[in-house]
Amino acid sequence: MNLLLVLLTIGAIAYFFLSHHNRQIQTVRDSDVVVVEGAIDRYPNLPLGNFAVPNRFRSPDRVQVVFPMLTDAGDVEYLYSWHSLRAVTPMTLSRDHRQNKVRVMAELAPLIKEHLRLELDRVALENQLTKIQKLAELVAVSDLYASQLGTYERAIDETEKLICKVEELSRIYVRMVKEALIGTRIAEFNPDLLLDLHVPLDEQYTRVKSEYQFMKDSAQAYYDLLKESQGATDLTS
Repeated sequence: MNLLLVLLTIGAIAYFFLSHHNRQIQTVRDSDVVVVEGAIDRYPNLPLGNFAVPNRFRSPDRVQVVFPMLTDAGDVEYLYSWHSLRAVTPMTLSRDHRQNKVRVMAELAPLIKEHLRLELDRVALENQLTKIQKLAELVAVSDLYASQLGTYERAIDETEKLICKVEELSRIYVRMVKEALIGTRIAEFNPDLLLDLHVPLDEQYTRVKSEYQFMKDSAQAYYDLLKESQGATDLTS
């Protein structure tokens, strides 16, 4: 009886620990901004200090975060860094905060997360394009499937246009991050010079983002058409 009680107690403790650990991970995953303990000591030239954007997780308790940086030439660079979950604290920042770095990070964090997701989209699209191009080459030399070549060519065209739109949107993200980080450097000497970050770019960003989503939906329709076409051909062959 005592052994059973001990086993039940150990199981309950393990369950509680695992549940708490999973909640911690989910909280960090859902956050736009985290504070990384010891980041400034490890990377002394971070424009926004120990503020970062959570990116990926690795078992059991490793978190990859992204620090936005500026090179000496003024180009944007993302620093990817792994840290213990214990060293990463989710934060909710305000754009109205008096401290410049807090304001800037509150503005930038959602955009950086979008930019990171966009880069994943770009890689996936490039892989998809390569796959469709190889299939189109096979269809072009086939007697049975040659009638489908037009569908593949349209899918290639849509995918190439979408990749171009991804690159255009990515350039906007980079420009917004760049201007914000430059503004932070300038504000270190005169805080009154820190401008409203997104006003000059909001209209273009919103337009291109909307165009990208529309083109993405259109490209998906061609991918679905390809699958349906392949399925129908398989049934009749």
